[in-house]
Amino acid sequence: MSVAVAHTDNAVPLWRRIGWLTLGEGVARTGQVLSAILLVRFLAPSAWNVIALGLSVYLVAVTVGSLNLEHSILFFLPQLTEHQTNRLLHQTVNLLRLSGAICGALIVLVHSSTGVLGTMGIALCLACAVACELPTVVMTPIFIARGEERFASMWGSGHALVQFSALMIATLCGAGAIGISAGLAISGLIRLATFTFVFRRCVNGEHVHTPGLLKRQIFFCAPLGVALAAGVLTRSIDKWLVAWREPLKVGIYSIAAFEVPILAVLPYAGGAAIAVSMVTMFHNNQVSGAHSVWWNQARMMSVVVVPLTVALVVIAPELFEILFTDSYRTSVLPFQIFTLIGLHRVTEYGAVLRAAGRSVEIVYSSLILLGSNVVFGFIGLRIHGLVGLTIGSVLAFAVAWVWILSRLKKVFDVSMRHVFPWAAWVTSVAISSAAAAIAFYVSKGSNEAGSRLIIKLMVMGAVAASIGLINQRDKKALPVRRNFLEGNSHA
Repeated sequence: MSVAVAHTDNAVPLWRRIGWLTLGEGVARTGQVLSAILLVRFLAPSAWNVIALGLSVYLVAVTVGSLNLEHSILFFLPQLTEHQTNRLLHQTVNLLRLSGAICGALIVLVHSSTGVLGTMGIALCLACAVACELPTVVMTPIFIARGEERFASMWGSGHALVQFSALMIATLCGAGAIGISAGLAISGLIRLATFTFVFRRCVNGEHVHTPGLLKRQIFFCAPLGVALAAGVLTRSIDKWLVAWREPLKVGIYSIAAFEVPILAVLPYAGGAAIAVSMVTMFHNNQVSGAHSVWWNQARMMSVVVVPLTVALVVIAPELFEILFTDSYRTSVLPFQIFTLIGLHRVTEYGAVLRAAGRSVEIVYSSLILLGSNVVFGFIGLRIHGLVGLTIGSVLAFAVAWVWILSRLKKVFDVSMRHVFPWAAWVTSVAISSAAAAIAFYVSKGSNEAGSRLIIKLMVMGAVAASIGLINQRDKKALPVRRNFLEGNSHA
């Protein structure tokens, strides 16, 4: 059975496709969160410092080493025949194998020069995990391109469970940093073996040499590869700044700056679910239709992501008191500040620029974010330690958000006022913030963390119901809004 692009955007409801992708990514991200919590609970602070730094290196290596090749699949396949598709997938896997070998060698080389990862055994395990995982990153977009989001979800969830199990077995057996690194390598080997079997079954048709395909793919992926590299460096550079200035606080800050899964997964899933539709619409010069699809998705996400973000901020003290020891209480305020970044993550902005063929602007956006994060983060770290660093990160994301919205305004040929569902977003922020204040003051009378957590969740749940009612009311006005947007775009 050969891979074929399944144009199922109208056949399968968008919410269901987003749901499957959210489930897969959610399990993966939740596994990371649980791993971090348990590692903190069972490891000595010195061992957690090493592992936290090693995991950040692993994340950077997998992301940068992918060269964005897996993301090109969703945006390339609508333009290719079946035989060209098979050729594209085979050459992508081969390139990723080569990249994995190079990244693994670089990890070992850097450690041999700096000793930053503790021992050579840890470095070798990380190198093995990266080399094994990189070729497998194409499997999820292959399933999505075929309209099989359910299998994409199962693939991501399955790997997450294997990796979590490997890490936890090593942790509970007291194997220390080297054992945990070995567990990461073993999960990578299992993933590679499974991928080899599944890939051969999914992509077993004829593939023909397509002149210029490799060149087209590399030129398409290069700008986005730089953007992804800048993005993952943005998520890691603050940890490396802490490792440089305050090395004993790397573990503490890694917990404070941990990205809560659902806030990252929902926008990703939404962007992936509408990717093929947007590529097709831009290809057919249906700019207003593409704007409508993206605008509706951003509006839908605003009434979900914003309340979740604010709720996490308000319940953070109780979560940290229940989950961690007293030594990590200093992470609460940085975590709350860092979580506020999620307020703007209601959609995948880069998906629009990729679909519109303006990948170079994604590079500019990523570099602006990375540069702002380095500058503001370093200044904040010098002035006010970890709290100042997280404030700097929030400011950096605000700058990048405004810049990329200005790019989308030009893509859709609309004003800044109409490019984004501001009314739904502002309403959601205002109501959620008011509820957070009420939840905070209502829960102050209790001395037990569990009781305060329940009270806060009840208040925030009532707010979520209110926002849902507002959302239902606004849906009645949506056709009028869409007609206005389309008329504005044609004008």
